[in-house]
Order: sequence, then structure tokens, then C-alpha cells
Amino acid sequence: MPSSDPNGRPAEWPPGDGAKYKVALVFVVLIGIACVPVGFGFVAIGKPAGLKYALLFAALFLLTAAYGLVTRISPGHRQADIAITTYEGRPATEIRYSQAAFAILTLLMVCVTALCALGVWDFLTAGDDVPAAPIGAALLGIATLFFLSFIVFVLSGRLRRGRVVLAQQGIFQRGRAFSSFLPWEAFAGAKAAYNGTPEVLVIAYTNAPWDKRQFGGVWKLDKLPPAPMIEIDTTSFALDPNVVYQLVRFYVENPAARTELGTETSLRRFGRE
Repeated sequence: MPSSDPNGRPAEWPPGDGAKYKVALVFVVLIGIACVPVGFGFVAIGKPAGLKYALLFAALFLLTAAYGLVTRISPGHRQADIAITTYEGRPATEIRYSQAAFAILTLLMVCVTALCALGVWDFLTAGDDVPAAPIGAALLGIATLFFLSFIVFVLSGRLRRGRVVLAQQGIFQRGRAFSSFLPWEAFAGAKAAYNGTPEVLVIAYTNAPWDKRQFGGVWKLDKLPPAPMIEIDTTSFALDPNVVYQLVRFYVENPAARTELGTETSLRRFGRE
């Protein structure tokens, strides 16, 4: 079976494919930049309405590139994202999802919503010049409401940044669109896995008491696993994936050390002071 260096990258995770993502990122950035002169080209030919769409498409492509940068190419390692917190009144240690990634994703949805809303306005004010304007306005209106619902879910807190909390009671995971809690005694072990992205799986017994809930309606940014477990996609964090893996595995495999959760000792153990 695959094994891992106690302090290194698990063997289950294949080498990074950064070159492929870098090429894709450059391509997307170039498209985004190209949208700007195209927009001013519309102005030059007497169609200034095209400028706003070109600029929004530029923002859309550049934000897409930024999302790929912070999740796949250069997530960095924000030590502050491993911190002390409380869970149900008791001290705990939390691993926070990337704030930058969630903010960029939200801005992407704002851009798409704005594009659809502007399309509705232009169709409604087109008059008889565009015979199909009512149909176009109706379709884009539906799309506007759909994408606007994402923003509403963010503002209401149903979609959020996310975190994994290592508490003295167990592990609580608040994903972007779900919550999940399993007590320590429910876990059979922790292992690394790869499902398109490097993951950490804390697998529980099939009859374990599993407190879970899915949020976000149609916006399932992440989903609960099919069986009792804590499934952690390491690309959701602005942290070294190895640190996330080692941190979680250590407390799964060392029950006596769990008393330090929620203290400075847990932070020092993984280089966070």
C-alpha cells in the first residue's frame, strides 16, 4: 500500500501538475486583457454599449485566473489560518478555508449577475429595433435571478468561507455549503486520497452518529461525502496541504494529545505561534 513520509507529501498524492495550470492561467489572462481593447473598439465604431460588456468579461476572465492561481498554482501558506477557537463552549483548534478563494468566487458571481442584469436592461430598452427583445429579457431575467440567489445565500450565511474545527469533542467541518460533525470515537483512521485534488479522509465507522446538513440550495459548492467521514479538499485552504494532512492525522492517531486542542501547544506543534 502507498505510504507517506511522516513529515512529507503523502505517496497517494501525485506530483503537482503546475505547468498545465500555468499555461491555462496565462491563456485566460490574455483573453481577459484582450477584452479591454475590444470594448473600446465598440466605442470607436459607434456602439458604446458594448464597452460595459467587454469590461465585465475582462473582469470575469481575470477573476477566473485569480481563482486558479490561489487554489491550484500558488495558494501560499497563511499561518494565521490555523488558529484557536471554541466549539460548543470548549477550546478547539481550527483550520480555516481560504478567504481569498471564497471572495474571488463571490466576485465572479457578481460579475455574471451584472452581465445578465445589463442584458435584461438593454433588451427592455431596445424597443422595436430587436423583435425578440421580450424573449431575451425574460430568459436573461431568469438567469439574473438564478445567479443573484448565490449572492443572497452568501449574505445570509448559508454559503460561507468554511473551516475544519478540531475540538475535544470531535471534528466539525463547516464546508462552503454543508456542516458535518463526528465524535472522535467514531473514527477508524485518517488517510490521504486523491480525487482530482489532494484530499484528507477521516473515515468513520458506518454506524457512527453523524450530524450533517447541506446548505445552499442548488449552489452545492461542496457536498457531503456518501458515508460517515470528514472529507477535506486541501485546495480549499491557503495552507500547505501536507500541514493540513499531518495536523488532522496526528490528532486522529494520538488521543492523549487532544487535550492540547484549543491551546498554544497545538499551534506550536505545527509551526504556528
